[in-house]
Amino acid sequence: MKTINRIIVAAGIIAPLAAGAQMQQPPGPGPLRPYVFPKIEEFQLPNGVKVVLVEKHTLPIIASRIILDAGSLREPAAKSGLANVTASLLSEGTATLTGSEIARRMDNLGAQFGTSGGFSAAFVDLTALKNVYGDALAIAAKTIIEPSFPENEFNRAKNEAIAGYEQSHSRTAGLAGDAFFAAAFDSTAPFSRSPSGTRVSLTGLTRNDVVNWARTMYSPATTTVLMVGDITAPEARAALTRAFGGWNVPSPNLGPVANPVNQAKGVRFVLVDRPASVQSTVIIGRGGFDATDPEYIPLLAVNHVLGGAVSSRLNTNLREKHAFTYGAFSSFNYRRGGGAFSLSTEVRTNATDSAIVEALNEYRRIVNEPVPQQELKGYVNNLVSGFPNAVQTVQGLQNRLQNLILWGLPIDFYATYRERLAAVTPSDVTRAAAKLDPNDVIVAVAGDLSKIEAPIRALKLGSVEVWDPSGKRVR
Repeated sequence: MKTINRIIVAAGIIAPLAAGAQMQQPPGPGPLRPYVFPKIEEFQLPNGVKVVLVEKHTLPIIASRIILDAGSLREPAAKSGLANVTASLLSEGTATLTGSEIARRMDNLGAQFGTSGGFSAAFVDLTALKNVYGDALAIAAKTIIEPSFPENEFNRAKNEAIAGYEQSHSRTAGLAGDAFFAAAFDSTAPFSRSPSGTRVSLTGLTRNDVVNWARTMYSPATTTVLMVGDITAPEARAALTRAFGGWNVPSPNLGPVANPVNQAKGVRFVLVDRPASVQSTVIIGRGGFDATDPEYIPLLAVNHVLGGAVSSRLNTNLREKHAFTYGAFSSFNYRRGGGAFSLSTEVRTNATDSAIVEALNEYRRIVNEPVPQQELKGYVNNLVSGFPNAVQTVQGLQNRLQNLILWGLPIDFYATYRERLAAVTPSDVTRAAAKLDPNDVIVAVAGDLSKIEAPIRALKLGSVEVWDPSGKRVR
């Protein structure tokens, strides 16, 4: 009884205070604290291997990423998926080591090792303690210089890639994603295709395709080693020379990369059927963005206000206000030769048309209405204050530097990054946001068309096309 009385008394005291309390705005952010981006060193081995090094001696760990200009953007359209399959097989054997022996040796060294492929490049990742890094690097280098591509492993990797494609196309997210990029870019653009390949292209791959791809595309002249950690430039040069010094093969004849956008204009709806789906994936955006654009920094601010954070306009509208979804976000997907901007969400089937209306409203608002100074300041400060923490680890720092290499930005780009972000004004945002052009966008939607097609057509917001999962227009 005494406990109950205490609660009642406490409630009686607190309630009047709450009723008469004045809501106060939190204090504004203070001036930027000094932050110096780590020094970046660059050098090149005699055979042409480029090296980007950041010394970070807080822990005796070295993380390296070997970047080969042999991503899916370089592969023939008919062999889509070849670059990824090849890169995934590098860890499965060399001329002198089997895949299991490579794994066992790396495990004995306590090293983390993996190979992968992507749109822009093939990657070999290695993280190890300083005292064993040289030995681990020598093994990693062999997987690039003399890969064996065992037939049984090739068949496994090929089947896994086909299964991955089928799994992706069993979900609305995979169907909508492929449809968006195929619609936003010209059919000649590498970005119009999935880097993972299709069932048709993957089925046609042979082990000889993989062998020839590696022999032709992997070269010292097209290789960059990004190193972050407890190693000096002389130590790095010595370790890399031991690992890669004897690698001498001709450089492939690589031309410039182009990702031309689709020239069709207007608001285009592309619908893909996923029968009986209980949700729809909606992707809205357009192609044609490059990280080397002078408006890159203001566009970061535009994205953060619109959908780059949990508190951004898009998520606040679709999730918090209307409960259409668990999340709605936007992002720039930068690629060499031209990337894309898009906002995406997964919504209840019966809310698909309503969610599209609200998402397009937010898209138009960021372009057509100036962002209030106070709102912009909050989002920009979030980006600025979070940057030092984002590059605190060797992995975070490595990822940021990798983007500079792949996107063709100056290696000292981040030296004044925070200051340039902090200086963005509402007029800068208005000017940059105009590039999003809400009158020329793709709206890709995958879901149960028996339930969502008619409501979408009834909106009369643009032309409507229905595609099959392979990207062919049905009607």
